[in-house]
Amino acid sequence: MLDNNPRETITQLFSFLRAQGNTDYLGERVSQLQHSLQCAHLATQSPQYGSDPEVILGALLHDVGRFIPSAKNMPAMIAPDGAYIGQASHEVLGERYLRQLGFSEKVCQLVGSHVVAKRFLTATEKGYYDGLSETSKRTLEFQGGVFSEEQVCEARGDPWLGEKLDVRRWDDRAKDPEMEVPGLEEYVELAVRCLDESRAHVVVVSRRYPLPETPVLIVSVSEGLLDQCLGHVQEVKRYGWIVEGFPRAETGNRPAVEQEVLEQLARRGVRVADLAAGAQDSSKNDTCLALDSDVVDIYNELEGLSATDPTGRAQVVVRRGLALLQQRKSDFVYLSLPTNLADTSFGNLLEELKDGLVGLDVVIAITADKAPDGRDSTGRTVFDAVFDRARKSTKASSVILP
Repeated sequence: MLDNNPRETITQLFSFLRAQGNTDYLGERVSQLQHSLQCAHLATQSPQYGSDPEVILGALLHDVGRFIPSAKNMPAMIAPDGAYIGQASHEVLGERYLRQLGFSEKVCQLVGSHVVAKRFLTATEKGYYDGLSETSKRTLEFQGGVFSEEQVCEARGDPWLGEKLDVRRWDDRAKDPEMEVPGLEEYVELAVRCLDESRAHVVVVSRRYPLPETPVLIVSVSEGLLDQCLGHVQEVKRYGWIVEGFPRAETGNRPAVEQEVLEQLARRGVRVADLAAGAQDSSKNDTCLALDSDVVDIYNELEGLSATDPTGRAQVVVRRGLALLQQRKSDFVYLSLPTNLADTSFGNLLEELKDGLVGLDVVIAITADKAPDGRDSTGRTVFDAVFDRARKSTKASSVILP
C-alpha cells in the first residue's frame, strides 16, 4: 500500500535524485542531477508545453529508473570495447516505479518512452542521429535500434507523441556544463500537486474519474446467467443497483482493463478485494488488498470445496466479500462468480446480498461481459457506470428496503 502523503513521497523521490549531484552521467560533461534539472528547465521554456506540469515533471524524472534503489538490479549495457554505457531498460523500470507511486499515466508514459522516442526520431528526422552524443549513439543499438516503418506508423497514433518527442529532444540537449538552471527545490510544489491530483483519480479506457467516496461492490457473472435471471435483477434494480452487461472490448482485453483499474485503485490507497470463485482462479494471487489474513482464509476455504460445487464456491465468495464491507475492512470489492452457477443459486445469493447490505451506503453493480453486437462503440465498462454513480450521488445505490 502506498504512502498517502504526496509530500513525503516527493521528498523521498527527490532525495534519490539529489544524491546524483556529483555522479557521472554516462561519460557526459554533466552529472545525472545536472542533466535532469537541465531537461526540466528546457521543458519550462517550451512555447507549447512550458505550462504543462506533467510534461515538466516527466522531463525532470525521465531518468528516474537509473537511480532509484532497485536500479542496481538491472543489467548493465556494456559496449564492445568494455565501456559502461548505462542501465538496460531504465525507462521501463522508471515508468513502473512512478506508476506504483500513483503518478498520472501521462507522466509515467513520458518517462517510459524517452528511449522509444529516440528510436522514432532516428527513423523520421534527417540529421537527428548525427546530432546525438557518442554515448547516445552507442546506447541506441542496445535499445532496439532505429524504428521500422511499421513501428513508426504505429507510434503516430499516440496522442502524446508530441510530448514524448520533445522530452527526448530536451534529453539530448541537457548535457551542457555551462547551462545555469534552477535547483531541484523549484520543482517540489509542482511535483506534490501533480501527485496529489493523480492519486485522486482513476483512468478507465482514457476516461478520468475521481475516486469513489463510498464503498463499492461489483458482482461479475456470465452473460447467460444474467439473461436467465431477469426477474431477480429487475427486483434489485428497484433498490438502485446497477445491472448491466457491457460488450467485451474489441481487442479482447477486458480482463486486463479490469485488473488495471483495480491496481490503480490499490495504488491510490483504496482497500481492494478481488475475489474469484471459479476453480481455475482460486489459487492465483489476485489483487486482494483488504486484509491479507482475510484473503488467505477465503482461498483456504475455497480450496476445501470441489470444482463441481459452483454454488458452494459462490456462497463463500459472496458471504466473505459481504463481510469485508460490513466490517469496513474493504472499500472496493470485486466478486467473480462461477460461469456454471445455476440461476436459482444466483437468485438466492442476490437475496443474501440485499439483506446483508441493508442500511449500508454502498454502490452496487451486477455485470457481465457480453459479446460485441455493434451497438455500443463507447468502450464503456462496469467501472464507468460505478464511478458515474459514485460521482453523481453517493446515496443513489444504498440498499434501503421500502
